[in-house]
Amino acid sequence: MKQLLSALRNFKTNQSGNGPIELCLVVPIMIWALLSTFVYFDAYRAEAKSNRAGLTVADMISREKSSVDATYITAMQSLLRVLSETSTMPRIRVTAYSWDQPGGRYVVRWSHNRGFGDNLDTAKLLPLVNQLPIMADGARSILVETEVDYVAPFSMGIGPFSDTNLNPIALRTFTVISPRFMPAVCYDPTLANPTSGDELC
Repeated sequence: MKQLLSALRNFKTNQSGNGPIELCLVVPIMIWALLSTFVYFDAYRAEAKSNRAGLTVADMISREKSSVDATYITAMQSLLRVLSETSTMPRIRVTAYSWDQPGGRYVVRWSHNRGFGDNLDTAKLLPLVNQLPIMADGARSILVETEVDYVAPFSMGIGPFSDTNLNPIALRTFTVISPRFMPAVCYDPTLANPTSGDELC
């Protein structure tokens, strides 16, 4: 009996091997924390680039003194991809609209997109009115919407990155800007023929 009690006391006070056991327990947690921090900072970096790219594209469109066409919108999509440094093609939708005071509503003048699928019209703009600024009667503005896909480099199972399949997350921007040098930025489906008279302003 004494030998058994002595063996138990020795086992209780013996601390050899604790270091490797603690290391095995702590290292996975440290790696998880490190990779999680990397994912979050990478996501914020991608979001910041997406926001800056969306603002840059919107500012360029607002400075146009001549009409834009489908080729122009395609070029803006390519520029957006370069600025956001994404491997996939981003989406962009440009909508020119005005405020109709007698009708008490926003009226879409023209809308063109790459990747969004649908252009906006006056009815489809209605759900977005709470995000649009107050305007004077007849004033024109441009709404530029962009979407850039972000894929987390690691699936950490936390926050917005809980999808273990690493599906893309759409980073979206919503920018309203007024024309800077002209009363309106027009869209001309036949820009090569400026005398066709089919501009949408």
